[in-house]
Amino acid sequence: MATNENLPPNVIKQLAKELKSLDESPPEGIKVGVNDDDFSTIFADIEGPAGTPYENGVFRMKLLLSHDFPHSPPKGYFLTKIFHPNIATNGEICVNTLKKDWNPSLGLRHVLIVSSDGNFC
Repeated sequence: MATNENLPPNVIKQLAKELKSLDESPPEGIKVGVNDDDFSTIFADIEGPAGTPYENGVFRMKLLLSHDFPHSPPKGYFLTKIFHPNIATNGEICVNTLKKDWNPSLGLRHVLIVSSDGNFC
């Protein structure tokens, strides 16, 4: 089990800032939770967007952060079974934002919003 000791202080500081912002002003339809003992794993419950096949559903997502976040993107997974061409059978989210288009300035809010739009790309 990872602990905050595996994350450098600058990463913990950045995460605390982003999580505070998400708590004070959450994106619509997204609830974020974090284990205080392990900031490297973030959970989000995402309401399915209106007008999509996912409408009225709630989908649990997990973001795994590396020790060099935000310089490398988090790995995103849907824990709720979801059928979508950009979601692997193991739940991994295959979006450009989490791959080749990652930019350290994007942050968790952007990742959550992109992952919640129903398009995942």
